[in-house]
Amino acid sequence: MQAFFRWLYHEGSWAYDGVAALVSAGRWTRWATSALEHLKGERVLEIGHGPGHLLAAMVHRGLRPVGLDLSFPMARRARRRTGFVVPLVQGRAQALPFPDETFDAVVSTFPAPFILEPATWREAARVLRPGGRFVVLLGAWPEGPGLLTGMLRILYRWTARPDGRISFRETFQLRAQEAGMALREWSRRDGPWRLWGVIAVRGDPARVR
Repeated sequence: MQAFFRWLYHEGSWAYDGVAALVSAGRWTRWATSALEHLKGERVLEIGHGPGHLLAAMVHRGLRPVGLDLSFPMARRARRRTGFVVPLVQGRAQALPFPDETFDAVVSTFPAPFILEPATWREAARVLRPGGRFVVLLGAWPEGPGLLTGMLRILYRWTARPDGRISFRETFQLRAQEAGMALREWSRRDGPWRLWGVIAVRGDPARVR
C-alpha cells in the first residue's frame, strides 16, 4: 500500500485526482478545501500541496499562499492549476527552507507519514508567527454500519498506534507540546463521512480555542 501511494504521488501523479475522487465518492477536493475555514491571516504555507486544489482555493479567497512539496510531478500539476501566482518550492516538511516567523498559518491535508515526525512540528512552529496556526486535516471516515466502515475500522486498528504504545491523538498532542504549541482537535460531517483534524497554535494556549 505504501509503495502504491508513493507511485501515485510521483510517477503516477497523473492518476491522483481520479483515484482520490473514486475513493471519496467525488468529495476529495471539497474535503481538502475544508481546511480554509480554520486558517487565520493571509500568508499561508501548504505542506504537501499535491495537485494544487487548496492553493487555488486560497488564491480565490484572497490569501497569499506558498506551496511546498517533495514531488516534482505534483509541482507541475499544481503549476498548471495556479499559474505563476503561487510560489512553489521543492522541499521537505522536516527542513522547511524559510526564515523564522514567515507565515500566519501552515496547513497540510491528508499528509504522508512526515506528519508523525517531531521535526515537522518543530519546523512548522519555527516558520509560524506568534499566534500562528498549524492546521492539519488528517483523514475522513465513514460513520454508521456497513462493509466499508468495518474495513476502515480494522485498518485503523492496524495503524492507529504509530509507535506501538500511544494513539495518534496522544502522538499529535506530544508533538505539539514539544514544538511549543497548544493543540485541539476539530471535525465536521460531510454526508455519511466525518472529517477529522487538529489545529496547533504557536505560543499563547488561549489562542487555540
